[in-house]
Amino acid sequence: MAQAKQKNNILSTITMLLFALMPLVYVKTLVDKTLIPHQLFGSVGLVLLILAMLANKSISKAKVGWMLLSFVGFLVINMIAVSAAINPVESWATISRYMLSFGVLTALTVLFQAKKLNPESLIKGVVIFGTIAGVITLFEILKALGSGDFISNIYVVSGTFSHKNLLSSVIMLCLPFAIMGAVILEKGWKSLSLFLTFLLIAEVFVLRTRGVWLAVFISAFAFLLMFFTLRKRQSLDVKFPIKQIGLAAGMAVVLLIALFSAAKVSSSVSDTTNLENRFVFWNNSLEMLKENPVLGVGPGNWKINFPKYGLQGLENSVLQGITHVQRPHNDYLWVLTEAGPLALIFYVGIFALAFLQLAKSFKQPLNKKDLTIDISVGFGLMAYLVFSLTDFPLERTSHGLLVVAMLALVFRNVQLDQVKGSNVSARALMVIILGLGVFSTTVCAYRWQGEKASVKVLDANSQRNAQRMIPAAEEALNPYYNMDNFANPIRYYSSLGKLVLKDINGAMQDGLEAVDVAPYNIIALNQLGNVYKAQKQTDLALETYDKATEISPVMEAARMSSAEIYLDKGDYISAYGEMKYMFRNTKGPRYQKIMEAILPALVGNFEEHGEYNSLVQYLRSKNPKTPAQMLAFYREWKKH
Repeated sequence: MAQAKQKNNILSTITMLLFALMPLVYVKTLVDKTLIPHQLFGSVGLVLLILAMLANKSISKAKVGWMLLSFVGFLVINMIAVSAAINPVESWATISRYMLSFGVLTALTVLFQAKKLNPESLIKGVVIFGTIAGVITLFEILKALGSGDFISNIYVVSGTFSHKNLLSSVIMLCLPFAIMGAVILEKGWKSLSLFLTFLLIAEVFVLRTRGVWLAVFISAFAFLLMFFTLRKRQSLDVKFPIKQIGLAAGMAVVLLIALFSAAKVSSSVSDTTNLENRFVFWNNSLEMLKENPVLGVGPGNWKINFPKYGLQGLENSVLQGITHVQRPHNDYLWVLTEAGPLALIFYVGIFALAFLQLAKSFKQPLNKKDLTIDISVGFGLMAYLVFSLTDFPLERTSHGLLVVAMLALVFRNVQLDQVKGSNVSARALMVIILGLGVFSTTVCAYRWQGEKASVKVLDANSQRNAQRMIPAAEEALNPYYNMDNFANPIRYYSSLGKLVLKDINGAMQDGLEAVDVAPYNIIALNQLGNVYKAQKQTDLALETYDKATEISPVMEAARMSSAEIYLDKGDYISAYGEMKYMFRNTKGPRYQKIMEAILPALVGNFEEHGEYNSLVQYLRSKNPKTPAQMLAFYREWKKH
């Protein structure tokens, strides 16, 4: 008996640590300091948990309910959808994250079925998670306050989750566990959970992420409705930490009023730029779906296909290829466009089945503890689903494992004899899950190595050091990594370096490979055009530049390269046809040189080419003495 209890303690300890330590995983040497590290930590933790479960001989039988089957369907459809992917490497990287979540969910479900894990252990693990995350956040907030410009510096508060919005949403997902702990845990754990409930509510509002606010408000309303409805049952009178929640909410209201009184915050919160960008993301996603209605474009390939449908309406940095849009900021559209309608049905089905189970539990709650857990989990799952409408928690392991913990808690009391279907061998099931954990670990190891080398690539690129960039790019490439964290193919960088070093053939080969991996990436297309240009294959160069400008009509690099080719041909009209798309305030010696060559020729050939009558008449009326003056008057004309 003592030995069995010890084994159970080992299983509970590993489970707790799997959640508790994740906020401490943060690697400064990577581009994204948490994406791969969190997945690798979770994968190794899953492997250790499964090995411990296999060592426990008493875990022999398991049943796979409809929720897990729905998750299996989601995984299978995604694996089939790899066949539709332009870049299968990114597909398997994405699927490995799904496998990790499925593996942890299955392991927790089996542990609950076998009564080897109690809800308190899981809740304690997440309470530690939330405490670490919340305290780190508190120190960063205090630091921002001490800087003298809290309003601006709040955007550097990210804890160990890479970005303020990701931090805010992960804190939101810890909140249900803090509430559970405040009600059902004992002694020091109860006090810690009460403190954490207060802290997390306050931080959610201080971090002012609108998507999180919306999710919290909607879910809190549903939570309160359920609570006051169910509280009428005197035998199950649950005492939630209303005072702490009320005090934190009251302080949040005061804080919100104070924040909105500041012009910067008021304008920031009311700014619709992000929403307008999301409309572009969502519109392109729908166009993507129209072309790929069955299996989508393949897991992980939304970011590759997105530019195909145009970049108009986005920031200039996107239009110039400096940054790339990588997510639709709507997880449902993401699943739908990458794996098709059936994948979305299975994905939504996971949560629908969880809410059906919660509804059953609400009708006949066993005791106060169970009712507390069910209401809190319902609040948390609803908050996640609402937040997923405007952001991308599906991508993040930290968020995924917190949701998995809530899903497992939903079915914590469903024993083997209550699950429809035949018993399966728990050991065989665990061996399969072990394989998924090992695969996820392997993918992470490759991508860690690739991302670490990509830091060298980006550094060499910023310094324009071709000698360093080429070997760094070769080091970054591996079977599970061929694009950097900004959706640029690694071969783009090696092509760039080889072109600088006059290795035209090498630059061509790498340029073609880059475009093969990301055919709608405008800087990869521009680089391939540059290689054709260097080879004097001007027709192919112009054709390639045109592909880039069809996606982004105001892309300066491609427009200027095309204009230079036309200037060499003496075709000033076509050269200006490229440059007219440039912004009025475009600057730089290259732009100036091209325009000072075009404008005098355009004015001089007006009688032969009368296409730009108003421009030529305006310039003539100003009677500029030099090309530089003519360019200055051109800027004035363009203003109108």
